[in-house]
Order: sequence, then structure tokens, then C-alpha cells
Amino acid sequence: MISQSGKKILEKFVSSAKNLLMQNITELLQQYYGIWIDGHSIPVEQLSNQDPDIVHTAKMLRERLKHLLAALPENQNDKERLAVGQLIAEQAFTQLNRFSALRMCEERGLILESIHGGYDSVGFQSFDAISQVIGMPQYDRYKWYLHSIFDELSIELPAVFDRFSPYGLIFPDESTLLKFLELINSTDLSEWYDEQNGTTVNFWKEDETLGWMFQDYNSLEERRKMREESNKPRNSREMAVRNQFFTPEYIVRFLTDNSLGRIWYEMTKGQSLIGEKQCSYMVKKTDETLTERTIKEPTEILSLDPTCGSMHFGLYLYEVYEFIYMDAWDNHPNLLIPFREIHTRDTFHREVPRLILENNIFGCEIDPRALQIAALSLWLRAQRSYGEIGILPQDRPLIKKSNLVLAESMPGNKKLLKGLMEELDKPMQNLIKKIWDKMQFVGEAGLLFKMEKEIEDEIDYLKNNWTKVNQYRYATLFSSNEEKVKIEMENEARRILKENKEEFFKEITSRLKEALYQLSSKLSEEEGYENALFSDDATRGFAFIELCQKRFDCIVMNPPFGDGSENTTDYLNENYPAWSRNLVCAFFDRMQEMLTETGLVGSIFDRTVLIKSSYEAFRKRNICGYIKVCADTGWGVLDANVETSTLVLSKQSTQNIGVFIDVWDINQNEKSSELLASVNTKRQNVYNVASLDFINFPNTIMGYKFDESLLAYFRNPNIEQRHMPAQRGMALVADIHFRLFYEMGSNINNYRNIYEGSTYTLFYTVYRDTLIWEKNGDIARTYPNFRPTGIDYVQTIGLCYGKRGEILDAHIKKKDLYFTVEGQSIPNLSSTNSYIMLGHVNSILSQYVINLYTGQHKPSGYMNLLPMPDYITKSIDIENLIKQIIEIKRYWFSLDETNLEYRGLISQIDFSSGIANALEEIQSKLTIDYNTYQTLVEQNDNLWMDLAEIEEESDFRKILNDYKARRPYEELLSIDNASNKNIINKKILAQEIVQELVGMAFGRWDTAYAKGNKAIPEFGDVFDALPFMPVVSLDKDDTNTVLQIPEDGILSNKANDICSLASKVRDVIHYIWADKGDDIEYELCQLIGCKSLQNYFESTSGFFDYHFKRYTKSRRKAPIYWPLSSEDGSLTYWIYYPKLSHNTLPSLIIKLREENEKLMSGINAAMVSKEKNLENDLRAKQYQVENMMAEINRIIDSGYEPNHDDGVPVTSCPLVNLIFHRAWKAECQSNLEELNKGNYDWSHLAMSMYPARVTQKAKKDWCMALTHGLEHLCENKPKEKKPRKKKEEDSNSKLLFD
Repeated sequence: MISQSGKKILEKFVSSAKNLLMQNITELLQQYYGIWIDGHSIPVEQLSNQDPDIVHTAKMLRERLKHLLAALPENQNDKERLAVGQLIAEQAFTQLNRFSALRMCEERGLILESIHGGYDSVGFQSFDAISQVIGMPQYDRYKWYLHSIFDELSIELPAVFDRFSPYGLIFPDESTLLKFLELINSTDLSEWYDEQNGTTVNFWKEDETLGWMFQDYNSLEERRKMREESNKPRNSREMAVRNQFFTPEYIVRFLTDNSLGRIWYEMTKGQSLIGEKQCSYMVKKTDETLTERTIKEPTEILSLDPTCGSMHFGLYLYEVYEFIYMDAWDNHPNLLIPFREIHTRDTFHREVPRLILENNIFGCEIDPRALQIAALSLWLRAQRSYGEIGILPQDRPLIKKSNLVLAESMPGNKKLLKGLMEELDKPMQNLIKKIWDKMQFVGEAGLLFKMEKEIEDEIDYLKNNWTKVNQYRYATLFSSNEEKVKIEMENEARRILKENKEEFFKEITSRLKEALYQLSSKLSEEEGYENALFSDDATRGFAFIELCQKRFDCIVMNPPFGDGSENTTDYLNENYPAWSRNLVCAFFDRMQEMLTETGLVGSIFDRTVLIKSSYEAFRKRNICGYIKVCADTGWGVLDANVETSTLVLSKQSTQNIGVFIDVWDINQNEKSSELLASVNTKRQNVYNVASLDFINFPNTIMGYKFDESLLAYFRNPNIEQRHMPAQRGMALVADIHFRLFYEMGSNINNYRNIYEGSTYTLFYTVYRDTLIWEKNGDIARTYPNFRPTGIDYVQTIGLCYGKRGEILDAHIKKKDLYFTVEGQSIPNLSSTNSYIMLGHVNSILSQYVINLYTGQHKPSGYMNLLPMPDYITKSIDIENLIKQIIEIKRYWFSLDETNLEYRGLISQIDFSSGIANALEEIQSKLTIDYNTYQTLVEQNDNLWMDLAEIEEESDFRKILNDYKARRPYEELLSIDNASNKNIINKKILAQEIVQELVGMAFGRWDTAYAKGNKAIPEFGDVFDALPFMPVVSLDKDDTNTVLQIPEDGILSNKANDICSLASKVRDVIHYIWADKGDDIEYELCQLIGCKSLQNYFESTSGFFDYHFKRYTKSRRKAPIYWPLSSEDGSLTYWIYYPKLSHNTLPSLIIKLREENEKLMSGINAAMVSKEKNLENDLRAKQYQVENMMAEINRIIDSGYEPNHDDGVPVTSCPLVNLIFHRAWKAECQSNLEELNKGNYDWSHLAMSMYPARVTQKAKKDWCMALTHGLEHLCENKPKEKKPRKKKEEDSNSKLLFD
């Protein structure tokens, strides 16, 4: 099994090889074949090189392009460019696949060394010696040699090695070939030491390698880009790329063992040792009653993977089938009779690999590249079996057939089709034409397209419209004799058909099959590459029809999840009533339909469909009563951010008991071993439940853990039934709309306070998020993804909670607090009900119960299902309890300057006995408050368990008390890292004090509170609207301050400068603490571990490093004290972001000129005194100053006009070359790239720096026009909405209601 580290090695190889090959193919297409990447091409006759091979390939490439164009939707934009891009990608992938396949064949001894040694390989040297070609370049001889191997292997693997396949027409040039060989022959791939497992890995010998290569070929960035451009897949390629997730081996084994393995076990009445010898994950219950099954011939037991990808399921299906065949031979003499007549056991064993591939394993895929990998994987697996048996490569039976089907639309050339069907009778022509048309979107729907049903419907139409379809034709006066004879013959055929209607329909299915094969044969005989392509696609289409008509004993799958493509949604709505706009549901429905009556389907899938309320209809239709086995697997299973579960389902719903294994919260590295142990030993995480009972559970949830106590609790009304429903909030764009309050500009009308979720904290949180709400939200409303959900409840009070999180926690919703999709709310409550609901939601009872039917995502629909016991008798107790909890939290959070309820740190601590004593006192209070808080939380938990009538000594109560261990540990101090297990970190608090002092030096905080000249404002009511700035902020109009605050927001970092940051902070210290100032400064430096404040401000790991980390919230990096430095960091000026304006950089230029003049004077003096070392030192400093001035001038000339509404990340990024701090520099560089690309054109800064580009966009984009005041230029103004007329009955009912 390839480890995570190994996967990264493969990913790196695939990425390098893909880029290399795609670049080369792009160049070759243009250089030799006259096809450009933008989609245009020149006629073949105009090619500069008229070599016959090149001309022939150029013609084939053009036909392939026509074919790709025809497969794209009619309304697709930029079709030519997309088609060429697809052509390049498939050519590159095929070459990568072919060379990798040869490399794997080498390692397995199937061919002579051909790739590993390149030109020096044994195989090529032997070929060269035998062929003795004189005068041909070595590259051409090597290419010729490889083509000979391709031709030999294409007999069994045409999907991979057919040189004339449309997917692999272009061979890399010599330069690229040599680089590619270097990549593929790297020892990183053949001799990589895996430190994780302590083994040396040769990836070319691993069966998994091909699967991971296939997944890695389409990068995460490519998938992300597709999702950004469209919520739905737009075509078959996007559908394939978006859903490529490799299934881990233990999941493959678990699902296959409990489907195919189980089927054989039951067919043999439990006598087979398949569980002990092969299927170690097969679940067997003690004293179980086996399902009655009639034993079948092994050749007749069919398995399907409907979304086979690289065929990982198929590889293990193959293993199980090997066991079944040999078990049948050894223990069931009534089976395999035809083979027993001509074989011994050993000679029969030689036939098994071929029999499996030709009879048992079926696969379907919409991506032709995946099908290449699938075919290769199965063939290599068969070769491994031959090797284990001891059959030499040259003696192995040829495997000429497999059952892998490409789901692809029929060719679009209807003219060619019409000509080919002329010899068929009219009803058959109609039927085939209808089928042809119906298969238009098979490439996007795959087996979800019910081709057998479509055929049946068309046959029914023929039956019901038989006379109409067979109408006679009549000759006209102008018809020739030949035409009259032809019409007469056709009418005679119609007459015979009319008289033999019953015979026609009795044999129609076999006649249709025969007609389709005739068409395919006729196509293959026609000349021309277009006909060949048409023939290939038609043949694949017919194979797909055949596959749809089969029924399978075992189906295993990892189906795509999410919405269907734009072109298939209507079809899915019509044919899958419970698909709930998730392909997973449609695949379950379809695969249960494609099972035999006693068949089983096993799948890993997105767990959302088992818990979300919107999938309740699906669960009732396809899950309840069908579950045989479930492994609830949770996060970290697939290589995607998705929570998973696995199921093995039957075709028929029964009251049978299913087995449920809970490994949901097991560490991802231990899931495999824990699952295996749970199968083989009796454990507490294994539950035996009849899934039909789930229908009676709320939301039809998968309540396999529910005992009678839980069921009794669920009989309580839920919070929606108690008229306190949760509400989803607004949908906004994070980078565009969200800010932290300290990023705000002076125009507070442009902002709204917002709740966007929180780190885990019970009952109360730190409020710091704001929303940019320019023009009273008119701009935000124009964004495509904006949804105003919940906006009507903004002014109400209640509580709010983060949608994401393992353990539920809720907080106070204050007045005028907006909420979002991520930060949802239970709004519109009274203050008493708010306290009660806050206590309920934060109780261990609710935290446990909601996780029984949700995962990490807890949207309002799930929250509303939360039961709530009667609480009226304890309302006053609950309210008093929650108020005490909030009082504690509110105080400790008020020490955090990134909180809007900040009340000052220095002002709330008594420093009269020095910092050390002050911190000791704080620690003492923290310990007392934390213990009190813990007691209050426990009281709340017990109160709600008592209200729910959960007995003290009951198992349920014990489960709930044990569940408390899952709660994340809470620090009462919300200052990042200021405490650990509520033990204060004195260094962090000292740094926090200095940060507050810096804020005072810049005029952010009012020193009067710290000095004691002003009383700290009392907290208002807990539900009062938040301020836009903390109450201890310095009023900009306050003229009573005795400190000199820099009006321009600029301070230097020079030692001994009265305008340096260190000097200004020292002034603040002495103002607050007077004659104790020096002692305070000394203590602070001692605690921080720096020599002096100057040293702390200068150090790259000093003040700014601390500040940068503190002001990074929810991945938003927004420092407000900016150190702008020279290239070597020797000269730094501090910029206070809230005072940043269009004058800031010019002011900095003035200061730098003054510095330059001082340096020039010093240089002149040094020259006079002939102090060369001093002169050189000063010139070096002058060089840094001049370069810094040049960079600032460049930024000013670029149109830099800062606007606080853009936020810190955007506003700071053009200053990247003035930033010395590594992490912030990287952040600014990343944001600058996005700004330059146009991804931040919503910002005011983009308008000032790129006016032409933004203006051009504004002409087509109303949102952009509105943002930048360019409404008059926009050509796509929104239509004015006409006021909706109220229906008369609505008015009447309104009057009656009033």
C-alpha cells in the first residue's frame, strides 16, 4: 500500500511529465500539423512539410478535432480552443500511460528492458542488432522499436497501445523523449525509501501506482478552477475530472468481501472458507441465518463497477474471483463441467485469468483515459497470476476480450448514419435513430442513462403507432419508372410488416442487436478516418446498450457526488425522483435497479446523504430496509475534504438485521486496522439493527446507535416545533465582503458587524468580524452568489453558532448582528428564551445528540431537528446560570484587543507592585474563575439531563458524561497563546502589553483609561448592538492628550530618534507609570527576552512577528502596524494602517530625502577626514535609502491609492518589495499576483492601478460598474423589477387575518 509520502512522489512525477509532454505536443501540433492552441488551424495542403506520414497524421488529427467539437454542447463558448486543449491533454496522457505501462511490464518480466535503459536498453540494443538499419538516426530507430512493442501489446491492450487510436497519434520529439525517460527512470520511482513504513518502494511494481497516477494527472488546481467557473460540471470531461478520488485498499476489500465474497459464501451454504482464506473483511454474525441463494457457475457470477476509474475495485474483484473459481473446482464437482472434461486442475488454473476478464468483471467509465488505465491494470493483474502459476510470457493465453465500456454519445454525423441505414426497414430505422439521439448525453450521465428503458419506450411507441410508422408512399406523375419500382417494393415491405406485426415485436430485441452489429461492421469496412472514428464510437455505443441490459450479482463503486452536469439535470429529475440533486443518490437507485433479485451493491460515498434533511426521501426510498453492512468511516478516507460512509445494500427491502461498524472518529491511520478488528471480534462499536426502523426516526436518520433512552428523548418536540427555529444566514464572498473591525475605514456606514462562526467557546465569543456593506448593501446584492437569507432577523436577538465543528457551541446574537451561511442563528427570541436556548444548545446532551445525525456540518435544517425537553419549571434557574457564565467570559475576553468588547489590558490590571506581581494576581483570579466556570457548565449539563429525565445511574447518562471528554479544552483568556490549560504565559502577556503601548503611541487607544483618569465603561446589556470600535479607543477629536501622536501615522525605527517607535512607546510608559516607568520597561524586556524595546522592534522575530500572528484571524492576515524596510532591512519606518492615506507614501519620501541628505553630509565629512571605511558604510546606507525611495516612487507611479474598504490584504500587497518579514512578504506576494491577474478588480485599488482593465470589465459587469461608480458605462444593466400585483384573494385573506 502506497503511503502518503509515496503519493507525493508520484504526484510530483506525474505533474512534471504532464507539463513536459503537453508543452511538447502543443509545439508539435503547431510546428508540423498546423493546429494552434487557440483553436485555429490551416488546411493540410498549406503545411510546410508535406511528408506523407505528417500529412496523414494531420488529417487524422483534424478528424479527431471535428469529433471532439461535435461532442461539446452546442451552447459551449470557445469550442475550438477547448477541443484543442482536450486533444493535447489526451495525447499527453496516452503517451504517459504507454511509457508507464512499458516500465511496469519491464519490472514484471513481461518484456525486455526497453524504457529503463533508454537508448542503452537491452531490448533496443537487441532490436538494433537484428534490424541493422543503416543511416537512420538513433531516435527514429528507438521510436520504431517502441512502436513494434506497442503493436505487439495492442493485440491484448488496444485501449492503451493501439498506435492508430485517436488518443495517441503524436509521439514526443527527441529532446522531450530524453527528458521524459530521465523522469520515468528516476530512482525516486524505482528505489524510493519510505521512512513512514521503513521499506524501499519500487512504484513500478505496485498495483496502486496506475490509479494514483490517473488521479494526479488532473491537478487539484484544475479541479478547483472548474468549480470556480461553474457550480455544475459542464461536460463529460469536467464530470470525470471533478470526481476522481482513488479508493483506499481496505475500503475496496471491505465492500467487495461483503458483496461478492458474501454472495459466494451464501451460495455454498456457508461451507466455503472464503472468509478465512480470502475475504478477511467479510462480516459474519454468530448463529446467523444465511440468505437462500442458488449456486451459479463462476462464469455466470457477474460484477460491475459503474464508475470504474482506474479499476481499483476490479483488481480486488479479480482476486476474489480467482478464489471462487478454484474453490468451485476443488469443492463443487457439479460446477465447471465443460472445463472438467478437457482440463486437469493445473491446466484449468491457467485458464482462470482469461475467464475472469472475459466473463466476470464489468466496468463503465465516461473518461477514456481512465478506461486505458483500467484495461492496463486488469491485464497486468492477469499477467501477475500467470507469473505466480509459473507460465512464461510467451506461453500465456491471449486475453482478447474485456468488459470495460466507455459511456460516450453516438457520433454526430447523421448524414453518414442515414446512408448506412437505408437497407433497414422503416420501423428499425426509426428505432435506431431514436436511440442515436437519446444517447447525446451518455458521456455525462454514464450508466445513470437508462438505455434499456429508452429502448422499451421506443418499442412501445412503435407498437402504438404501427400504422403511422408504416404509411404507404405513392408515386407522383413526375416519378421515373425506377422510382416507381422502388416505391412499390418499399410498400410491399410495409404491407408484409403490417401483416406480421406480432412476429416483428417478438424478435425485435434480437433484430435490433443484429442491426446494430451490421451497422458497426459496415462502418469498419468504409474507407476514411472519419468512418473509422464513427465506427469505433458506434461500437462503443452498442456495447453500452448491451451493458445497460445486463443484471449483476455484485456491484461495487465509488460514485461521483454533487450535482449533475448542466445537460443532464432534466433527465435526472425525470428518472430519479429522490436523487436530491446529488449523483450519489441517483447511482444508488440505478445500481439497485441493475442488480439481480438477490444481488448486492457496495459503495463508499459522501456521508452527507445519510444525515442531511434534504436527502430524507432518498433514505426512505433506497436505504431503509436495504442495509446488509455499514462501516461508518468519517473523515480522512478519500483524498478529498469529504466525510464518508460505506454501505452494502440489497435489492429488496426487508426487516433483516444489518451490521453497523462505527469507525467514524478513529484516527485515519488506524481506521483500516480498527475496521478489520471490528469485523473479527465482538466490540462496542458494532451494532446490529434493522435499518427499516430508521423510517420512524426524525429525519429518517441512520440511528444505529439509538437505544430506548435515546428514542424516548427524540419523542420530545424539536426546537422548530417549539417555535424557536434556526435560520441560515447570508451567502457572501469571503475575500470580497469580510473584514476584521480593525481594518475598517472612518466611514462606518460602509460596515456592518457580522457573525461568521467562531473557534470553540461555549456560551459567549469574541466579536471581531465585520461586513463591507457599501451603498447600504446594494453592491453586495449584485454578486452572483449573494443570498440575503436571514437578513430580516438582523435586528432581533437570540443566539448564533458556527455551522462547522465537531462539537456544537453557541453564542449570544446581539442586536444588529448580521449572520451568514457559516455563522447561523436562532434569531427572533426574547432575552429569556435566548438564555434558555443558549443553555440547551451548549449542553452535553445537545452536543451528543446532534452528532448522532450530523457530521462536522450543522446547518439550520439539522439544528431544527434537535429535541428539547420541557424547561418551563427551570426557566429562572437556567437564565441565572447562563448569565453567570457570560459574566465570567465577558470579562476575560475584554482583555483581548482584537475583540470589539475590549476594555483595555493595562487599565484592568493593577501594576502598582510591578508586572510580576500583577500577573500573579491575574493568574489567581483566572484559576478561581475557571473553576467556577467549570462548575457552572457542569450544572447546566446536569440540569438539561434532569429535564430530559435521564436517570443518574443510567447507561445513557454515563455515555453523556464520558462524551464531555470530546469537548475541546477552553482557555478563558482569548488572547492567542496567552495561557495553556489556563496557566498564564507571562512572555505572551508582556508582548500583549507592549502591543497595547504601541497602539497608544500611534493614537489608537486612549491612555486616560490606563492612567486611571477615565473610568472603564461598564458593559451594556449582553444583547446590545456591538460598537464599531472598542470603547477605549482614542476619539480622533480628543485634544486633551499630552502625548505627541504622529499625525501622519509614521514612526521610524532608528535608535535614539525622538520620533522612533521605541521612543514613543517609552514616552507612553513614563506617562502611565511616571517614575516607575524604567522598572516597567525593564520587566517587560526581561519577560519578553529582549535586551531593550529598540532591540524588540528591530528583531525579525520580535514585535512584528508577534503582531502579525495575533492579527491573523480565520486565515485572514491583517496586521495594522506595518514595518516598511529597505532591501537589507537596515532602515525601517512603521506605518499605522488606520492613518494610511494617499499622502502616506509621499510623506515617507520626504523623510527618506531628509535621511539621504544627512547621509550625504556624513559622506562629505568622511571624505574630508579621509575615513574610507566610514564613507563606504555611509554610501551603503545611502544606496539602501535611494533604492527605497525609487521603489516607493514606482508604487506611487503605478497609481497606488489606498482605500480602507479594500482591507489590509489588498491594500498592503503592492508594498511587497518594502516588506522584510518573510511570512508577510509571502502573503503580500500571493495577493499581488491575484491583483495583477484581475481577481481583485472589485477593489478600489484595482481601479486606481488598472483603470482601463476595470473599466472594460464594468461595461459588461453590473456589479463591477456599481462598485466603481461606472453605472453609466455598463451595457448589462439589470432590468427594473415591476412591482408584483397582489392577488385579490391574498388581499382578502390579509384583511381577514387583520
